[in-house]
Amino acid sequence: MTSTTMTSTVAPAVIRPQERGGRASLVTEAVQLLSCEGIHGMSIGKLADRTGYSKGGIMAHFTSKREMVLALVEESVAMARTYFRGQLKDATSPTDRLSRTLRTYGEYWTSGLFEGGCLFLNLAVDAVDPTDEVAMALRNAARVFISDFANVVRIGQATGEFSTTADADDIGEKLMSLCVGCGWTYRMTGDSEIFERMQPAVDQIVQGISRRVATN
Repeated sequence: MTSTTMTSTVAPAVIRPQERGGRASLVTEAVQLLSCEGIHGMSIGKLADRTGYSKGGIMAHFTSKREMVLALVEESVAMARTYFRGQLKDATSPTDRLSRTLRTYGEYWTSGLFEGGCLFLNLAVDAVDPTDEVAMALRNAARVFISDFANVVRIGQATGEFSTTADADDIGEKLMSLCVGCGWTYRMTGDSEIFERMQPAVDQIVQGISRRVATN
């Protein structure tokens, strides 16, 4: 009697080339899509079309669209901070770093870091309910950026560049407000020179906290 070997008729799972990149590549593309489409415009289907992932492949990484958006906000904070650190790594002092803040923010808008511009401002348009998780995530992001500015002030205070009586958190909020205000203006008008024209406001803030060195 001749034995017969049974072979499986179940086809192996097909993994599209893009899916082999894993969660990191998916998140990268999802961040860019979110920056362009916003919360309401983004969909799992659009992300699937952009990346080549199946919808099931996407949902293997995120249990819901909301979970995905929250994860993308967190990822975008890390991306933005890395961008600013890279652009300002050659700053020679806390004074130099603060002085270049607004110009660097203008470069950030046009750098293509986020295809749709500033992802955070774009999402703020949709996050109108202050109790919504996305709105709270954006507020946390703002606090992170304000804290980054404030920490530069504290470094300057420690090195003797800035007055020890300066309120670092207040300075951080002022710089953040200038950046966001110019960002909204640029978004509405397309006038990228707004960042340069508002530079004197930054210079005034920095000069206001600089220690006055007595001269003979």
